[in-house]
Amino acid sequence: MTNIVEGPAFRPDPLHLLIGQEDLTVASLDEAIGFIRSLRHDRLGRFAEMLLTQLEAARLPQQKSDAWVAFATWTQACQLRNDAHHWSRAA
Repeated sequence: MTNIVEGPAFRPDPLHLLIGQEDLTVASLDEAIGFIRSLRHDRLGRFAEMLLTQLEAARLPQQKSDAWVAFATWTQACQLRNDAHHWSRAA
């Protein structure tokens, strides 16, 4: 039997997505899971089944971090990120 020691709590940086004309902020794995589930009948959703599985299975902080990186990478690859819009608001 092995003892799994959890590291520090997982706290992702929010991602800003642009879907059509809607600006969404995804700030947690649960929100990312909900977002991908909402796309099930969309072309993008059909390409995200493995990603959804990874997000849902993440339990430990390192798994959650890896899942968040995968989600962030997927949103960037699908050109959903709207980070430039939010940088324009920076001081």
